[in-house]
Amino acid sequence: MKNGIYLFLILFLGVLGYFVVNDLFQEGSYLLSGIIFMSVSIVIYVLTTHFKRKRELVPAQKIINVIYILLFASYGIFTGLSLVYVSDDVSMIRYEGLIFIASGLMLLYGIYVFVRRHNHRVVV
Repeated sequence: MKNGIYLFLILFLGVLGYFVVNDLFQEGSYLLSGIIFMSVSIVIYVLTTHFKRKRELVPAQKIINVIYILLFASYGIFTGLSLVYVSDDVSMIRYEGLIFIASGLMLLYGIYVFVRRHNHRVVV
């Protein structure tokens, strides 16, 4: 039961976080969007690494979890890279891109921990 709630929270926070971050990013508020992306990523990381092994997850739950978090992490990394390699002379925007990259890497590490714990049942 707890694992299903964790999976639902991960999916809900990911969708909500994506839309909020994307809207703020389109408005030009890069620092606020980076902070929100980082906070959502921290919560998703904590939920991902705290799946319990008492009851085994269904393979569909594992696949959905890995693919979904991988998409969210790649969004953060590509967004961060686009901010780091911006052609303007505004150096502060480049540092704000590092927030996205660090959050994306944290999510990738969370996927690594998840797969390492549940590796005997993951079939992709």
